[in-house]
This record gives sequence, C-alpha cells and structure tokens, in this order.
Amino acid sequence: ERLLLLGEGHCFRDQILEACPAISHQLASPSNTLTAEGGSLETIRHMVASKLGITVLPHSAIGTGHYESGMLISRPFTAPAPSRTVAIAWRASFPRPRAIDAVTEAIAHCRQAELEPA
Repeated sequence: ERLLLLGEGHCFRDQILEACPAISHQLASPSNTLTAEGGSLETIRHMVASKLGITVLPHSAIGTGHYESGMLISRPFTAPAPSRTVAIAWRASFPRPRAIDAVTEAIAHCRQAELEPA
C-alpha cells in the first residue's frame, strides 16, 4: 500500500516516523514510491477515502462518519500503542478563567467518550 503522510515540518509526521522507524528508512530510499504527502489531516483522510493509500491518524481525526459506510475503515494499534500528550496552556493574566475550565472539561468529556465502549 502507498503510505500517505503529512509533509515535512508537521509534528504529527515526525511522531509517526519516530514511532515507526521502518518508514524513515523507506523515505530515505532513492526508489521511494510507497509514500505520498498531504498538507493536512483532512486532506490525507480524503486521499485515503479516494483509495490513494493508507495512513496513520490521531483517533480524533479519523472522521469515518463523514463518508459512506465502508469507505474508510480504521484499526487501532496493538499494544503497546504509540501515544502523545497534549497540554493546554494560557497566560497567568488571562481574564476568562471560566473559558479555560470549559475547554478543559470539554477535552475531558471527549477523552471519556473515547474510553467508553460503543
């Protein structure tokens, strides 16, 4: 399968290459015909839906519900699955602490929904 990745300079691309070193070796090969690049996760997802290849996406970017049934199929990594930490930061003088609380609660709610069985 052709592997679809974000272009150079995207941190998620770097994280994929770090988690899957064999991909880095393939990219360095002069006969590299197994990869293609896109500019955003949404573009990559559309490329997969158009049968141009396969990719690795964060769970939050899968978006299989945006397509006809069976057009996109997602499979989680087997253990130990790669992961990343995302943080929220704001300046100490930010005048709307309740907005920060709302964002934090929304993120926690999304994470909880992800962990609950369907």
